[in-house]
Formats: sequence, structure tokens, C-alpha cells
Amino acid sequence: MKRSFLIGFILAGLCTSAGISIAAEAPPAAPTSGPVKLAQASDNLPMVPPAKPGVFTVQKRGDSRFHLVVAGHKFTTRDDIEKYLAYRAAELTMEQKATWFTLVETRTKGDTAPLPERDPAGLRYSFRMEYFRPVWRYKSSGSSTWKTWSPFAGTAFISDDAKSITDFEVSADIVLHKGQMDDANPLAFEARAVSDLLINQVSPPE
Repeated sequence: MKRSFLIGFILAGLCTSAGISIAAEAPPAAPTSGPVKLAQASDNLPMVPPAKPGVFTVQKRGDSRFHLVVAGHKFTTRDDIEKYLAYRAAELTMEQKATWFTLVETRTKGDTAPLPERDPAGLRYSFRMEYFRPVWRYKSSGSSTWKTWSPFAGTAFISDDAKSITDFEVSADIVLHKGQMDDANPLAFEARAVSDLLINQVSPPE
């Protein structure tokens, strides 16, 4: 009996020492390299970069109405800048816990563009982007006077050379809504659909 106990004790000691030896010889875990950390950080970057201060501003003009302005100094194209404003309108709508918005057209006496008509058979959600028509104002090099351009006036877009534009502002009023969207209204836009459509197409102007 004593002999069996002694043999068991010796075997246990040998196993323990072997385990310690194996653990001591195991190589240390490789530290996480710098490039991997950078790659992980880049995965968390927003798809649309944040705008610099003053590029995008919002004024609340009632319980559900907002005035949006995108401003910049480097003109690219009308389409680029108007799409960015539409994207920010969609993001604002979702931030305010609404689901869709309508564009309030800014018309003045003498505008010749026809009013959009309800179209129950027309495209839905974000796909009537031709009806998202904000108003512009801008300055050209050598001038301190603001000029305006309305998409409803019937005149060509910015008659001046676009390369000479030194400052611009694009503005729109929107009204936020919850619940079921008015599909027949061409001025109605579903916020999530607009965001999904434009998120890979836009960046803030400079």
C-alpha cells in the first residue's frame, strides 16, 4: 500500500514538472501590430465625412419645419451639392425620429416652372430626386454682391462662369412627418431610402 502511494506521488511530481517545463517553453503571444489597429479604427469611420463648422446649418421654424443651408467656397457641381443637402435632410429627419419629409418649394411671383402634380402611379420614396430643388445664392470673384438663382424662375443655372464662384449657399425648407408616407406627392421623400440612395455619392463641400 505504501509502495503504491509512493509511486503515485512520484508520477504526479513528474507530470507537474513536465507541465511547468512545457509552459515555460511556450512562446509569448505576439503583440497586435500597428497596421491592424489602424485597419480596425478605419472600419468605424463614417461613410460620409463630417462637415466643417459652418458648412451645414439648421434652423427650426415650427414644430416640424426646418430651414437647411449648405454653404461653401469651392463649387464642384450643382448635382453634388444638392445631393449633399438632400442627404442631410434625410439624416435630420431620422435624428428627429420622423420617417419622411416634404420639400417646401420656395417660389416667388414671376416664377414660370409648373407646380408638381400628385402622381399616384409615379416613382416612390427617394427616386423622384428631380423634385428636390433647393434655391441658390452665390458670389463671383471680383464682386461682393450676392446673386440668387431659383429652379422655378425658368432661367439657366448660374449664368456666370461656375469656376469664378467664391461663395455659395444652397437652402431648402422641409417639413417632417411620421407614419405612412404620402406616396402620390412628388415632393415627399422617405428619409431612410434617401439616405441609402445617397450615402455613397456625397461628401461635404469645402
